[in-house]
Amino acid sequence: MSIKDNLTREEYVYLAKLYERAERFPEMVKSINKFVELDPKLTKDERIILSAGYKNIISGKRASWRLLNGLERKEQKKNSTQVENIHEVKANLKKELDQICEQIQNIIDKYLLPKASDSETKVFYLKLKGDYYRYKCEFDADKDFPDTCDKAEKVYKEAYEIANKDLPITNSIRIGLALNFSVFYYEIKGLKDEACSIAKNAFDESMKLLDDLEKSKAKETLLIIQLLKENLILWNNEMNEEEEN
Repeated sequence: MSIKDNLTREEYVYLAKLYERAERFPEMVKSINKFVELDPKLTKDERIILSAGYKNIISGKRASWRLLNGLERKEQKKNSTQVENIHEVKANLKKELDQICEQIQNIIDKYLLPKASDSETKVFYLKLKGDYYRYKCEFDADKDFPDTCDKAEKVYKEAYEIANKDLPITNSIRIGLALNFSVFYYEIKGLKDEACSIAKNAFDESMKLLDDLEKSKAKETLLIIQLLKENLILWNNEMNEEEEN
């Protein structure tokens, strides 16, 4: 479905919310792109809409990619001729994934980062940029992987330095960045000690302020702290098993 070109910015914001409720995520993203282009200085709510829109269109495709990888391994073990069919479906899916990642990277670079006037906003966009490079690492071919991986690490590091310098540990964007950066190191780069260090530092610092967070009902931050804890438990168990073997 095409989106009209002659609407006001407020109408595009409303349409994005409407399409989200209707679970029509491609139209939601088109509406987001329209209001970003009209004025890229987003409110906090508009940043959330931006993040949710792109996440909703890529999440299902990432799940499909993982499913196809599992099927491919099974068919390869059987020396099945179906592997060629799986490769064809994966190739088409990869094009769609590449387009989504390229689209949001362009939006961030062209419109959003140049208008980011404070550290919190800049960290939000850099984190988002790093996330989509991380997603791209999941399906990039061997020859493209190192470059994509380097770009992800560079952006995450830049965001991490700004966040640690300018944002309080209770800030959900800062702690969410620590979560995603640590996941990148653990799952993509295989730098498990570095991943655990980032996650543990963020978890330990946030625990010092846990009472204040609970009193202020900072649900989003508390949820991320729980995810950090779960990752640390899982990763430490996996690393201990590796040492035993």
